[in-house]
Amino acid sequence: MKGLIGLSAALFFGAAGMAGAQGGERCLNPAQVRDADVQRNAAVLGAGICISQIAIEEDGLSWRFTVIENTRHRRGPTIFLLHDNEQSAFDTAVYGIRRYGGKIVAVEAGDGREFRGQDPNRNFGTSKAGTVTCREMRRKPAPIFTRVLMDLRNTRPGFVLTLHNNANGHSGNGGSGGISAARQSAAMTGRMAPGDGDEDDAILLAGTRPLDRNAGAQDVIARLHRAKVNAIYEHVRPDRNDCSLSNYVVLNNLGTYYNIEAQHGHTAQQKRMLDILMQMERVKVRDKAVR
Repeated sequence: MKGLIGLSAALFFGAAGMAGAQGGERCLNPAQVRDADVQRNAAVLGAGICISQIAIEEDGLSWRFTVIENTRHRRGPTIFLLHDNEQSAFDTAVYGIRRYGGKIVAVEAGDGREFRGQDPNRNFGTSKAGTVTCREMRRKPAPIFTRVLMDLRNTRPGFVLTLHNNANGHSGNGGSGGISAARQSAAMTGRMAPGDGDEDDAILLAGTRPLDRNAGAQDVIARLHRAKVNAIYEHVRPDRNDCSLSNYVVLNNLGTYYNIEAQHGHTAQQKRMLDILMQMERVKVRDKAVR
């Protein structure tokens, strides 16, 4: 299929080759992509945007990724979309690459959160030893899945960015969501910004040290609060590795990790948080990166 890179090509090309394989004659017209998210955004996925698809096979799972790249400004961030049922995240990502450049890497799962029983955001890990603690990883490990996605990221921005949508509230306050800036747990420390913001809209960052011993994370949270953005800090530990993208990035020193979380339907709020984060990254002192 035109615009489709198979497993052997994906592993052969590596990071630089993949980027080249997404350009020129391999670019798909939005009309060729049978995906509701792409079709919803087709009007703005025209000139200067290249759409391609990658298919891989691993341990009985046939994964497919849609890559959408701003060919006029390739050096922007790579935005990972790991759950195919999060429409506001997808629309925000399209807005993001059009404004800031870079690319989207979206997992295709038939508009579902999971793909054949596997949560894509619990499928990062390349060795048995590195995935032994991952209870939600159905097939351990997943070196092809992990390598292909990591090879697609643009390393120049110095951070890894993902967007997610969540349900309203959390189980501790009568809601149905699993993540909130008003919630505290063994791994997650929520920090509500001054004002009346929604607990479900927040920027999550992650590091290997507890928040009270991570000056870089504290500085980021303080700047987010000045912009009236809620924050969540994830304390990542090897013995609690859950094979999520945040854990994989932090434990393998692949750069600062950010996840912009917003309630389903809060597209405007998610775009605002993206704008604030990108402005922060433009002025951030590099020696204060979160670790």
